[in-house]
Amino acid sequence: MIIAALLVLVMGLATGFGARANASVTAPLAAHFPGLPESSGQANRLRFRTWEREALVSVIFVVGLILIDAAPWAVLLVAVISTFAIAAGTRRLHDQAKDARAVTQAIEAYAPRVAIPYAGKVGVHVGMWSPWIDRTGIPWCVVARTPAVFHQLAAMYEIPIVQGDIPGSVRVAFYPHGASANAAFIETSDATHVFLGHGDSDKPLSASERVLQYDLITVAGQAAIDRFAASGVHVPAEKLRIIGRPQTEGIVPATGSAPNPATVLYAPTWRHADDTLNVSSLAVADKIVQELLDRGCTVHFRRHFAGVNHLEAEAMIANVNRLLADDAQATGRPHQWGPDAMDRPLIDAFNDADIMVSDVSGIVVDFMASMKPLVMYAAQFADADAFRASHPTATGAYVITSDLASLGSALDDALGDDPLASVRAQQASYFLGGDDRAKPAQRFMELIHELSG
Repeated sequence: MIIAALLVLVMGLATGFGARANASVTAPLAAHFPGLPESSGQANRLRFRTWEREALVSVIFVVGLILIDAAPWAVLLVAVISTFAIAAGTRRLHDQAKDARAVTQAIEAYAPRVAIPYAGKVGVHVGMWSPWIDRTGIPWCVVARTPAVFHQLAAMYEIPIVQGDIPGSVRVAFYPHGASANAAFIETSDATHVFLGHGDSDKPLSASERVLQYDLITVAGQAAIDRFAASGVHVPAEKLRIIGRPQTEGIVPATGSAPNPATVLYAPTWRHADDTLNVSSLAVADKIVQELLDRGCTVHFRRHFAGVNHLEAEAMIANVNRLLADDAQATGRPHQWGPDAMDRPLIDAFNDADIMVSDVSGIVVDFMASMKPLVMYAAQFADADAFRASHPTATGAYVITSDLASLGSALDDALGDDPLASVRAQQASYFLGGDDRAKPAQRFMELIHELSG
């Protein structure tokens, strides 16, 4: 009986050679690739060390029963149970290895030639560029830096996504977010690495030396190139490519002056935790909105998706939402706020508005394509001319100074004679890549084809 028990146990342990081999077969987390096994996005793998520990405990237990001269039937029963347990773990390792090979094969079969490596936090930056990559018909994927980012993006998009290194088949990698962790992607891939960014603006980090690590830097227009020079960042001409702003596709340019009363899109940027670096109007948002309401305007309030950890900003957003809700009930005006306003496509928000009030933000440059009046808040400036001198995006905007002294006059001009209309026309060409903007996504899609071929 003892010999039989030991034979059963030895047979179970003999599977250890296969278990070790199978445990060494690994694959990255992956989702939405054609042909993936169902377990491809799961991280709860059985490790060989765990199997080895369980097998060792089983052996010790059986040998211990033999040494204490336990009943033969007990020794045999424990040996059989232990063998089945070891075999079950071995089977699981085998299945994991099979799935890992299937994941690798699915990625290799799909052979993405384009990738968006992503090491950001909010995920929305991927969707800012993905529609036009999709439109090329070229196989592509998202590459998440961490498992947490992978699971977030896999839930947000149906795009093929993998976690870890850029697949070897990728020829061009586009970066919509300037995370410092992008350096790890660049170091481990021979692809052409292209910085996209997620908007063109006068924010301090828009002209950062960090972009120099990329092989190519795309910009919307000449304004971005001049911004690098003004900031003392020398970017070799061969690294720069003007591609316009695909995100302006679908914006309908204004054909006349704003009606009275007007529909106003109020789209403040997020409030910085350090007020000395803040460019947001959220600190005075209630005063701006109340002024618009007093003028009979319909307000579409679209908060920025970032900055949710700033308690004062969140309190102000709630306050503005209440102002709009109360006014809508009292006047019947169809104001928009909250999730409904946030979830609407930005292009629809631009097209529905007659003017926009915003801050130093990428949304300002995209709105230039509408040719509609623009009002900007100068968070750190009490002088409008000084603000325009430091922020070229405000050249064609009506400026609300930080002390709100010019709030009334800025809205008077934007909602009235609009004296800066001709300036905005020139500014749009300068920021958005020239006068030929009928097909704003064409140059980006041409670049995708060029670099992925």
